[in-house]
Amino acid sequence: MTDCSDRDRHGDRGEPISALGYSTVERSLLAVLRHYCASFAVPDRQSWIAAISVALSDFGDDRGPGMAVAALGVLQSIRRVRRSAFRFNAADCAACSAFVTGHERQMMAALRATLRGQGEAAQAHATLLCEGNDPGGVVRALGVLADLIHARAASAPSPATL
Repeated sequence: MTDCSDRDRHGDRGEPISALGYSTVERSLLAVLRHYCASFAVPDRQSWIAAISVALSDFGDDRGPGMAVAALGVLQSIRRVRRSAFRFNAADCAACSAFVTGHERQMMAALRATLRGQGEAAQAHATLLCEGNDPGGVVRALGVLADLIHARAASAPSPATL
């Protein structure tokens, strides 16, 4: 995986996050996913701790751990089948985190499609994300994450924006 410290080598940071219409839940999950990516890219930073902290802070003590593990499950399923580097922007960099890379956008599009019950679209996005390799594990992991998000929305006092 590629960290933002390689930005000069890898070009632009992607689309502004503000232009993509992500919900609060999606933004929180993106931050969790980015911290996990940083942990894989630079293990000594132990960014997985920040991933869990964001999940606990944004999703609460009851649901945060499950969301953190489900998000990690999505990344692990991608890592199993993807052959090239996954470009991401660092969650702890104010300048970088304001943008979404193409790879992140593809992952979030797959999640959005899963949340909306658009199985064919989720499969298509996951196939692209997996570089044509079998996306089955990614689709299943996205389903687990989407189920947790829907359960959170169903139990929340006010509806979550999906």
